[in-house]
Amino acid sequence: MQALSPGRRPQPWSYGVLLVLLMLGQATSAIPSPLYSLYAEKWDYPPFLTTVIFAAYGAVAVVAILVSGPLSDRYGRRPVLLVAVLLLLAGLAVFLVAAGPGYLVVARMLNGLGIGAIVVVGGAALLDVSPERAARSGTFTAIAFNVGIAVAALGTAALARTGFHPLFLPYLADALIALVLLVLLLVMREPHPSAGAVPLGIPRPQVPREIRGRFVFSVIGAGAAWAVLGVCFSLEPSIASHAADIDGPFFGGVVIASVTLAAALAQVVSARFPARTVALVGDTSLAVFMLAGVGGFATGNAVVITVTVALQGGAYGLAFGGSLRHLTAHIPAERRGAVMSMFYLLAYGALITPTLLVGIGATLWSDTAIFPVFSVLAAVLCLSAVVVERVLGRREGQPEQVLTPAAGVREASEAG
Repeated sequence: MQALSPGRRPQPWSYGVLLVLLMLGQATSAIPSPLYSLYAEKWDYPPFLTTVIFAAYGAVAVVAILVSGPLSDRYGRRPVLLVAVLLLLAGLAVFLVAAGPGYLVVARMLNGLGIGAIVVVGGAALLDVSPERAARSGTFTAIAFNVGIAVAALGTAALARTGFHPLFLPYLADALIALVLLVLLLVMREPHPSAGAVPLGIPRPQVPREIRGRFVFSVIGAGAAWAVLGVCFSLEPSIASHAADIDGPFFGGVVIASVTLAAALAQVVSARFPARTVALVGDTSLAVFMLAGVGGFATGNAVVITVTVALQGGAYGLAFGGSLRHLTAHIPAERRGAVMSMFYLLAYGALITPTLLVGIGATLWSDTAIFPVFSVLAAVLCLSAVVVERVLGRREGQPEQVLTPAAGVREASEAG
């Protein structure tokens, strides 16, 4: 890779701007979650439609993840990020003028395209801007993701509790921050030194035979974790509020923040431990805490429910982070894009499909009735990842490579 001349190198503040952009992307994804109950009450639509709105985001985000990497390699990080922020702003504008649930679907799709591109291209740009900080960029990114979600969820829920334009002000505040970042991106120098020299091409998702056992283990564990996350971001806030008999969206925001902050802490603490061990501990713990969550929710105690979901969030962080690191440590360099494309296709499928099924069940019966069923099935899926590792994934006598925190981000950025 060619080096940039001193006059063309990104400005010192570029790294911080990119981290804030990554945080903003995840914050934007989290703003509607505490508000879904208000939208449902306002327009009187069933729980299934809430999960459709959420799934629309995931469906288009995976498209952005697959194509934004190659586009940024060919045309530069900056142009792709500018378009991504414009898509964020377009989605926020639709939220501001929403007159029915159809508007929410469109808004989430626009945001999904923008956020998917920001995740991939923003992570790659961090490494371009400051390759010497590669070992810390992964940790910083994980913190930015989860803190962005937690702040947005709590801030939105707190505002909703006051009743002061909760369906307007959160999106307006987010849009103002996005506009500031858009201006900064306009004056930021292109960080990718090889922009324009790389041929454009989208990798065909595939998995080399020699890592298929490892891939199956990783994608089952990550898929189970994302299935839990999908329900957490769509229906679990209202389920928790119903279980604790707390009106309004504030407690739902606390639930989301508890999950994401616990996940961030778990990922930071586990970053130096072997990825396979972290993934196995995460899968097993998530299964246990999902089953324990059935009893926790049944108590109707807000403190018990909050602790339960925080434990689930910590286990989610271990399961997903460990699974991703376990896979990326052994992908042949020339197949990284193809393997990561397949990984994210299946992971987003795991995010979307169970969420929709839970939405159908909640519509036909009730959210509190379907949640224990989902919890048991999620636990079975987590334990199946452990079984797969025992049967297919273990390579006797081979020490595991310990991956630095940045490697997960680097491999994700190379999905294109």
